[in-house]
Amino acid sequence: PMSPPHYSTSGPAGVAAIVSVFFLTVSSDDIVVACGGFVKSDVEINYSLIEGDFVLKIEPPLGWSFEPTSVDLHVDGVSDICTKEEDINFVFTGFSVSGMVLSKGHLLGPAGVEVRLSRAGTEEKLQSVITQPGGKYTFFKVLPGNYDITASHPSWTLDATSVHVSNANAPATDHLVVGGYDVSGEVRSDGEPMKEVTFLLYSATVKREDVSGCNTSPVEGADSGDSSLVYLCSALSREDGTFIFPSLASGEYTVVPFYRGERITFDVAPSRMNFKVEHNSLKLEPIFRVMGFSVTGRVLNSVGGEGVSDATVSLNNQIKVVSKEDGSFRLENMTAGTYTIRVNKDLMFFEPITVKIAPNTPQLPDIITAGFSVCGQISISRLPEGMKQQGRYKVTLTHQNQDKASSRTIDSDPQGAFCFQAKPGDYSVHVSLPEAEVKEVSLVDQPLTDLLFTQFMASVSGKVYCLASCDDLSVTLQPVSRQGERRMVALSGSSDILSFSFDNVLPGKYKVSISHEEWCWKHKSMEVEVLDSDIVGVEFRQIGYILRCSLSHAITLEFFQDGSKPENVGMYNLSKGVNRFCLSKPGVYKVTPRSCHQFEQDFYTYDTSAPSILTLTAVRHHMTGLITTDKILDVTVTIKSSIESEPALVLGPLRSLEEQRQEQQLQEIQLRRQERSVVPPIQEKADELTGPFHYEFSYWARAGEKITVTPSSKELLFYPPEIEATITGESCPGRLVDITGRAGLFLEGKVSPELQGVEISITERGAATPLITVATNEMGAYSVGPLHSDRQYDISASKEGFVLSPVEGTQGDFKAFALAGVTFKIKSEDGQPLSGVLLSLSGGQFRSNLLTQDTGLLTFNNLSPGQYYFKPMMKEFRFEPASQMITVEEGQNLSIDITGIKTAYSCYGAVQSLSGDAERDVAVEAVGQGECSLYSEDTVTDEEGRFRLRGLLPGCKYLIQLRAEGNDHIERALPQHRAIEVGSSDIEGVNIIAFRQINQFDLSGNVITTPEHLPTLSVKLYKSDNLDNPINSVSLGQSLFFHFPPLDRDGETYVLMLYSTLSRSQYDFTLPQVSFTSTGYHKHVTLTFNPTRKVPDQDVAQGSYIALPLTLLLLLAAYNHEKVIPLLLQVMNRIQGVRSMAQTSGESAALDEAKRQAKRQKARRT
Repeated sequence: PMSPPHYSTSGPAGVAAIVSVFFLTVSSDDIVVACGGFVKSDVEINYSLIEGDFVLKIEPPLGWSFEPTSVDLHVDGVSDICTKEEDINFVFTGFSVSGMVLSKGHLLGPAGVEVRLSRAGTEEKLQSVITQPGGKYTFFKVLPGNYDITASHPSWTLDATSVHVSNANAPATDHLVVGGYDVSGEVRSDGEPMKEVTFLLYSATVKREDVSGCNTSPVEGADSGDSSLVYLCSALSREDGTFIFPSLASGEYTVVPFYRGERITFDVAPSRMNFKVEHNSLKLEPIFRVMGFSVTGRVLNSVGGEGVSDATVSLNNQIKVVSKEDGSFRLENMTAGTYTIRVNKDLMFFEPITVKIAPNTPQLPDIITAGFSVCGQISISRLPEGMKQQGRYKVTLTHQNQDKASSRTIDSDPQGAFCFQAKPGDYSVHVSLPEAEVKEVSLVDQPLTDLLFTQFMASVSGKVYCLASCDDLSVTLQPVSRQGERRMVALSGSSDILSFSFDNVLPGKYKVSISHEEWCWKHKSMEVEVLDSDIVGVEFRQIGYILRCSLSHAITLEFFQDGSKPENVGMYNLSKGVNRFCLSKPGVYKVTPRSCHQFEQDFYTYDTSAPSILTLTAVRHHMTGLITTDKILDVTVTIKSSIESEPALVLGPLRSLEEQRQEQQLQEIQLRRQERSVVPPIQEKADELTGPFHYEFSYWARAGEKITVTPSSKELLFYPPEIEATITGESCPGRLVDITGRAGLFLEGKVSPELQGVEISITERGAATPLITVATNEMGAYSVGPLHSDRQYDISASKEGFVLSPVEGTQGDFKAFALAGVTFKIKSEDGQPLSGVLLSLSGGQFRSNLLTQDTGLLTFNNLSPGQYYFKPMMKEFRFEPASQMITVEEGQNLSIDITGIKTAYSCYGAVQSLSGDAERDVAVEAVGQGECSLYSEDTVTDEEGRFRLRGLLPGCKYLIQLRAEGNDHIERALPQHRAIEVGSSDIEGVNIIAFRQINQFDLSGNVITTPEHLPTLSVKLYKSDNLDNPINSVSLGQSLFFHFPPLDRDGETYVLMLYSTLSRSQYDFTLPQVSFTSTGYHKHVTLTFNPTRKVPDQDVAQGSYIALPLTLLLLLAAYNHEKVIPLLLQVMNRIQGVRSMAQTSGESAALDEAKRQAKRQKARRT
């Protein structure tokens, strides 16, 4: 049995319905379900009151269908179905059948396809539905049985399927497959439809069996242009210009239009179109349009010959195409008309042709080559002797079957290339040279480009024979009658025989030479003559090795070679410069220079396997000197060089030539005595040493070196004492120094009593400075010498703390006396040292005035015995003792105490400007008042503005003020004076403010002009008496305001002038000038500059610049406030001074002046 259906009722709240369901099978085809039930309640209710509207619904399984699906119940207890006890029936109407319509080869399909359901074997349509997106469809209310399912579409082809429905929902046996979709398009020409245009279908992914309804036969002459595409089929356009591919499987395609008339192919645009078929029909856009027709042609090298590729075909000098490999070309989008065709290709030429092109002439007549190029090269690698270089050569082309009058002659280019244009045939090519050459050529169907005219060349060959390995060398061939045309061949190898050869040699005489300069050759060069054959057997034989040496001086060279016999190979006297030798054997040689010159090396080596120029440069030169003496004594020579890097050379002690000769004689006598067995009766003796005696010395000097030779000896003096000599280095210097030595004078003496360290000075009489200074030894003795015996000398002695005086009757002896000393200790009453005390000490020839320092001590040493007078002095003090005479004994040291008692006092203070700066060199005075009016003191401020007035008496009153004289730079003081009263101590803190006289004159100004002229302006300042040289100049730049450095307020007259760099050829202008005197403190000048162009030009607007100078003046005043504020104060003080003077009588002024003059006379300067 089937599972029972479910029912539900709905009605008023609180009513429950319980429905009993019964099944009754009426027949095998129909199932009737009877339904009945009661309204029950577990509690007692009034069933008569249950009334209302109910809905009875059925909820079948998915896909099942019942009728009705719901029943409306109105329970009124009278006439409703339930009250009448009638049945409510839900009749089962069938199951559902579902399936898919798919595109061929895809999992999805189209929407909108009509699908029909009919009983199997009949055409009766039971149901029809439309597919949903993706291709899905479903039939409902299908009773069990067998059915056919078919689909139809106006333009698509679909297969059929079937389904068997039993007791459940059933799927279709197979999917309905759309074999293909229709794709259509349209072709027109000038808006009119075109028929019978072929459209070829290609694809790289879709197979041919997936396409139907179109012509699969290939189309002759059609080409896709893409080898990756496969041809599928084609379709023709109809009368209305449309074409269709009825059934194309989903995928990507390419359609190519192809339109060929009876004899011509037309051009259709677009020439190809790519499109994609999905799950629906497709209309191709845009439409295809027939644009024109195409014609083809060929370019041939001869009638019936081969095609000419890469030829440029032009139509009326506009349209250009290039021929393919077979010579064919294609002209597209043509319109009917008459055209001139020209063809161009290198080395070939064509005649222009005129053709009439129309749709009925798709194939142009063949274009035949009219002629070809005959090209060649004249190769003249070397010109014969005496022949000048020809820039061009005459070349003649003659047809063999025609007379010579038809021949053509041209000039080759400077490189010898030539070209003719000729029609096919047999020709001769003639080159005009001293010896003419002719070539026969046949011109058929290709250009000739390889004609080559060359000249006859010979070869010159030979061998090189070397003593050892030849290694690297070169042979040169050069014409005898010409210069600069040398040819060289390089040879290399380890063999002792090398071969060489010169090819392409023109006839003539030549010089063959070997170029290995470091070797000696039997024949270094030889002459050969080339006629009409090759030259062989030229030989070069090596006979030695060249040694080249460059010498800075003429010398003797010794040559040695290891292993040679005899060892001494040779000795040669060589001149200055480059010398050449030939060494007969290879190997290493030792070269030793012998001369009066010293070279960079003691010996040099030369290897014949590595030849080079042996350079011998002398670095030193041998000079000698001779010293002649009358005694044999120690002789030493010091040689100092002008070259800083050369240290002083000390030679000696030297041995005389006489001593050396005597020693040699003694050695010879001793040797002969040893050889004799019997003692001869007479003994041999060496020669006695007799004067004069000769001492020789030598020195190796550099070229240009200046030496100073100074001989020395303990007992000898030399004449001259030293000699300067300069060594040029050009030749052997030889003896440059000749000195004579003679015995000298010795001065001796002593000091008594014995005193060591006494300085003895020996001075030539009349000289200002001592010649020699020595000190006495511990015995008080000294000895000086040797000195020149022909001169007079003065002797003096000195030692600190002693007096030395000569001893009468002797020369050089002195007597010593010890000196005395005095120390003064100066202190105040409280025992403190006093500084600044002037102590005067005098006695005999001695005078001294010294000031004490912080210690209060003064010490006088080196005083001769005798009486001395001293006196201490310092303002404000009196001293005890005030002065005294003292007696000083020999060697005595005295100590004297002095006490200073203060009798007056000082006033300390400072003078400053209003800004606090120190005022130096200001005269300050203290003027006594009352009973002390006769006293006054004055002083001057130091660098820090401080002053000290000394000598102010106790109990006196003073006015401290600035002096009237000596203070011209000070205008006044504040306060005018300070009153003080002197007690028993110094007074400090008396400060005065001084106002300086302003001696400065400031000059400023501004220029009224346009900004564009400012960079051209400058202002110059002159003195009125010298207008040629400005004292100052200021360039304006970008500012209208200018300011000069301060001038002296001296009342001079000045002239201020304005200058401009504007050209007077372009502008008219006047330069203003102002004259003024430097009185007062400031001057401001305004200058006006208004140039005008000589050529009318646009006026430049000028603004007001009054604000700028005012602003700059304020900035200048703020910047120089230190100067401006004192200036303003002085101006105010002057106004006040004028007012006070008006109130003071002239008599009082005269009285003050008289007092001031009286005080000046009494003033004392501290």
